[in-house]
Amino acid sequence: MGRKTRRRYDERDGRHVSQTTDGGIVHVTYKGGESEYVVGPDVPVLAYVLADRTLLKNGFAVGTIAVKQPDGSLLTSRVTAEKDGVKPPM
Repeated sequence: MGRKTRRRYDERDGRHVSQTTDGGIVHVTYKGGESEYVVGPDVPVLAYVLADRTLLKNGFAVGTIAVKQPDGSLLTSRVTAEKDGVKPPM
């Protein structure tokens, strides 16, 4: 078709997201089958990946759901952080 494709692939569970000049293609594999969804070029396609604390920088956007502890501190199991100028969709 002549369109360029960039692909992200997660070896651990087979998930991948492709981005073409026409938009994004999201491939979902599940028990018993798979599906493919096409979204327009103006729709951001995001994929969650493991990262480390180096993404947590002053002034960058983050999102999380936390539980307040008896001592007043907050406890969370996941933080979504801005990367490459893309902010968390929260």
